[in-house]
Amino acid sequence: MPPISPPPPSLLPELLAFVRARSPFYRDYWAQVPPASASLSDYPVLDSRRFWAANTVQGNQVLTAPLDSGITFKSGGTTGQPKYSVFTNAEWQAFTERSGARLRVLLRAGDRVGNLFYAGKLYASFLFSQRVIEAAGLGVGYPIAGDDLHEALAIWRQFDLNVLAGVPTTLMKLLELLTPEDRERLSLRLILFAGEPMFADQIARVQALFPDCVVRSISVAGVDYGELGWTEPDAEPGVHRSYDESTVLEIIDEGSGAPIDATGVPGRLVVTNLLRRLMPIVRYPVGDRGEWVDPPGTPERRFRLLGRTEEGARVGPMTLYVDDIRQALTTLQAQGVLQGFKDFQLLISHHGERDECCLRLALAEPASLGELGAAQIARALYAARPMFSDLLEQGVVHPLRVQAVTLDGLQTNARSGKLLRVLDQRHG
Repeated sequence: MPPISPPPPSLLPELLAFVRARSPFYRDYWAQVPPASASLSDYPVLDSRRFWAANTVQGNQVLTAPLDSGITFKSGGTTGQPKYSVFTNAEWQAFTERSGARLRVLLRAGDRVGNLFYAGKLYASFLFSQRVIEAAGLGVGYPIAGDDLHEALAIWRQFDLNVLAGVPTTLMKLLELLTPEDRERLSLRLILFAGEPMFADQIARVQALFPDCVVRSISVAGVDYGELGWTEPDAEPGVHRSYDESTVLEIIDEGSGAPIDATGVPGRLVVTNLLRRLMPIVRYPVGDRGEWVDPPGTPERRFRLLGRTEEGARVGPMTLYVDDIRQALTTLQAQGVLQGFKDFQLLISHHGERDECCLRLALAEPASLGELGAAQIARALYAARPMFSDLLEQGVVHPLRVQAVTLDGLQTNARSGKLLRVLDQRHG
């Protein structure tokens, strides 16, 4: 891939002036910022709730012009009211072409790429991925979608696909369907995932079936904010490069709100898209945490994703962090307690005037867990989160409930296929 030139120095001041002049929401939101300021640090990070409250279908206050041509995507449909993100036709084409140019470093001539992202109501990932595969200019794309995995497997067999793109939950369920004959005959060179992380235990399961398979992120992007990061062939897990020519990526201290320049210091990711004009994205919090890998001034500076900014379950006054639970379960698996462990999900409910957390474990043989195994898992998680035991003694929360299911017993979003890591059943 040829080197990408950074944006001209005038692009950010031009964007800020344009947005202030054309967007009623931003003009009001920036009321305390001097009009001539071209320093992003002078501008407040977007309050997502205010941004989307103003970014409505009728009477929109964010857009800089009427929406008379382009494309509209539903976003944020997992909970609450769906949001809608819009691009002009030129913006959408440029977005996918930039991402496709980076994907080119992972694909090879002759690759047969099956697109298993969901094509239902939350359709942006499917359309984006297909356009990006086309824009990469290598291989043949097969727009299969991930709602019927038996059909997907039939197409894999028929066309001898060697690259699969999709949500990790979908990909892992597809691998469950492989017969011994499939494992012997089919090949898999590359997995391209997005939508949720793909963890070491999942990658190990892939490579147990296909030892030479490489697992990489297809892109870090959002239908709200556009492109954020791209992956190199030899990248460490979670490490991506930024897009110098089209974005300004910041990592912000979660306490002070100050930008972080040092490497290895976690903060929340905030992005400004320099090229979108219809629905401007200026200091937009993307919902992920990260840290810089390269020193300041490095071209296409690398960053490492560190999970969601609020990836946890609130149980009474306590937060159960998903990463802590995953670590505890990984330790139990290494100790031989969790045989055939595949994934997990948290269900939060409320009864008897107290909150309850149910840890739903996907196992190859759910009946193998038993009461003793469930009790051992509960004790391990209490040890990992001592506040849980304290709240139990105080009668503030119910004991942890452990439920063993098959992988299909974990609930996914019907539109996107993403695993719903936390299901809060307390609100209807």
